[in-house]
This record gives sequence, C-alpha cells and structure tokens, in this order.
Amino acid sequence: RFLGHHRNLLNREIMKQIDHEGDICWIDFDFNDGINSISGDEEKKGLGFVKELPFVSQEQYDSMYSEYHEYSIYGLDSWQNWDALFFIDETLYLVEAKAHVCEFISNQNTRKSDNEILRFMSDMLNNRGIIVDNEWLKQYYQLANRLATVSLLNKHGIKAKVLYIYFENGFQRKELDSNDRVKLLEDDSSTRKEFEEAIDKEMSKLGITYDQVKDIMTKVFINANPKKTVM
Repeated sequence: RFLGHHRNLLNREIMKQIDHEGDICWIDFDFNDGINSISGDEEKKGLGFVKELPFVSQEQYDSMYSEYHEYSIYGLDSWQNWDALFFIDETLYLVEAKAHVCEFISNQNTRKSDNEILRFMSDMLNNRGIIVDNEWLKQYYQLANRLATVSLLNKHGIKAKVLYIYFENGFQRKELDSNDRVKLLEDDSSTRKEFEEAIDKEMSKLGITYDQVKDIMTKVFINANPKKTVM
C-alpha cells in the first residue's frame, strides 16, 4: 500500500529515521505467471538479484555466491522472501515490514537443513561475539536469518543492512457490508511501545545486543493510518 500509494511519505520517513543522505532507489518486484499470484507479481527471493545491482562487481557477486553455496541448505536460491529492497548510493537495504507484533514469530519451517543453517549463521556472526544456538531456529528465526545474510554480503564487500519497518495502526481487516459501507472485522494494530517491547524481547531471546548489530540493522516506525478513528 505504501509503495503504491504513499511512496513519497514512505521515502521521507525512511530518510528521516535512518540517518543516511541520498536518493532511495527501489528495486522492482518480479513478475509471476499470474496463476500463483493474484497480482501477477512476486517478491524477490534468495540472493540472485544481487548481481543486478549497479554497484556490485561480477567478482564480488561470484565470491559471495560461491561461499553461499558451500552450505547445503534446502532451497537455498529461494530461501528468503524479501518484502522490499532498495539501495542508497552503494548501500543495499533488505526490508522487512511488520504490521503487528504477532508477525515477529517465524520458525524455521523445515528440519532438513538445521545443522547447515546453524553453521551458516555461526560462521557469519561469530566475529561479532554473537553466540548462535538452537534458539535461533525457533520463534525469531527470521531476524536470525536476516542478520546472517547481510553479514555474508558485507563480508564480500557488498555493503548491506536489514531495515525493519514497523507500521503502527497497520493491521485492520475490513469488508463491505450489504450497503457497501466499510465494516471493521478485526483490529490487531500495534503501537510503537508494543513494537519496541517486542523488539527488546526478540533481541534478548537471541542473545544479541544493539551494539553488536547496529552497523547492519536499523528500524523505522511509520503510522499507517494517521486519520484512524478510535472505535
């Protein structure tokens, strides 16, 4: 919704909060066959898109891709789905958007590659003093995955950060009634305070401090419905 209808506001809020001057260049989504997606579009997956970035050399990409494939992780080339991607100058931002705190929970959904995934995470993050254990495959697996992935990119000279965008008032399920009036079915929106409490819990559970990841992870808060009526 924000990419399609409020992109200027989205860009302003991102630039205001991440302290990085420059122009945001969003990376287009991929096309789909139209059968598996209502819109005919789909999110970027894996890291194949990196070779298309104008500031990444073939040598950097080949080096990163080669190490990436040293890990026998099931479905590696479509392992991640990116909510959105953009770059400013020569810094890539991997965007994860959250509309409510329940979206923080994301278990590793296959047991086929547990040992290899833990090895990958540990190899990428141990130089930060971060201890990777089985907790990283549980409810906060997505953050664990993202941090390891941006660490891989940076290791090969591709400057990258994870950007979490938290949409306050961002989750309302609605329908039209028989008179074509909007009817609110569910409001599971989260406040900034609730998001910040959930972030602290997530970081604590993974045994991460902000100082350990502040160079590869940042966050933005946006009110998704500034004119929301209290019901």
